[in-house]
Amino acid sequence: MDVNKIVAAIRHPDLHYPTTRLICLENTHGNSGGKCLSVEYTDKVGEIAKSHGLKLHIDGARIFNASVALGVPVDRLVRAPDSVSVCLSKGLGAPVGLVIVGSKDFIDKAKILRKTLGGGMKQVGVLCAAAQVAVRDTVGKLADDHRKARALAEGLKKIKHITVDPASVETNMVFFDIVDPRISPDNLCQVLEQHNVLAMPASSKSMRFVLHYQISDGDVQYALTCVEKAFEELLKGGTNLEHLANGTTRSSYGH
Repeated sequence: MDVNKIVAAIRHPDLHYPTTRLICLENTHGNSGGKCLSVEYTDKVGEIAKSHGLKLHIDGARIFNASVALGVPVDRLVRAPDSVSVCLSKGLGAPVGLVIVGSKDFIDKAKILRKTLGGGMKQVGVLCAAAQVAVRDTVGKLADDHRKARALAEGLKKIKHITVDPASVETNMVFFDIVDPRISPDNLCQVLEQHNVLAMPASSKSMRFVLHYQISDGDVQYALTCVEKAFEELLKGGTNLEHLANGTTRSSYGH
């Protein structure tokens, strides 16, 4: 979002409207295809927030992916905001978990709100252990996820009925458009799911794949074969892909 549009969206105190108190950014940005927010952009928005007396929060949904792709340490990427949430399941692949980072007062208030809303968990240490493994072992594999995402995009580009821009793939997400009006993303996703290839409709004509550390190069090739054959079957009015080997590709939109 252009910083001038952010400034224009800030509401000043007015009896008739809510007052702007917070600016939120997501890094990487899911609906933009996993694009990274640069240090310069985040710092600029931070300056805007401070000059207007606002707080800045960064939803670090895939902040480690952004760090690897940009070659910038995570702590530098989050220097501008007042608070950060770091997801440990998206990208890193922990079964569950998110870390909130902020001032002591902010964290104390967050704990009270968590308790008020019923968010407390007993014996959560076993989940924390899994999250520690994700941070320790998976960050070093993210660059390979990005490489495989680009390979997937390059392969999709060769398939008829699809338009995709491999150059737009910065991290582990691949968005592509279906150009044949006879096939919907919902239909294609349903056929692919029958063969363990999980994707998600992104709009009425587009879809997204998300790669994670459990996806191999072979899985990428299997997914491409399934996409190509799925188009053929859907255009014939059928969904039989049983002639393909039973694959194990997991391109989950939960990561």
